[in-house]
Amino acid sequence: MRQLRWSNNEPIVVFVLPSQHAVHKTFSKETLHIFPYQLDRIWNKLTFSGLGVAPRIVQSQAELLQAVSTTPGAIGYVEVMDKEKQHVNVINVTE
Repeated sequence: MRQLRWSNNEPIVVFVLPSQHAVHKTFSKETLHIFPYQLDRIWNKLTFSGLGVAPRIVQSQAELLQAVSTTPGAIGYVEVMDKEKQHVNVINVTE
């Protein structure tokens, strides 16, 4: 969240689903181990203090995949749908 650029100096662009979306809730709780409202507070604090850039909110997983696949330096999360990743690199997050 505090890292603004990748190692190649390209800006990081974060895409997320709305806080009330089931996939966002699951990702927040099971992967980040925080509640969605806590994640919102962290983003807001970083954004308003000038230490970070707010994520771009998209309305669906399909929209998120499209945004990540067409935006340089983008990152986001979706449920694993199928092996056809639409030119998106998938990183499996494990604990």
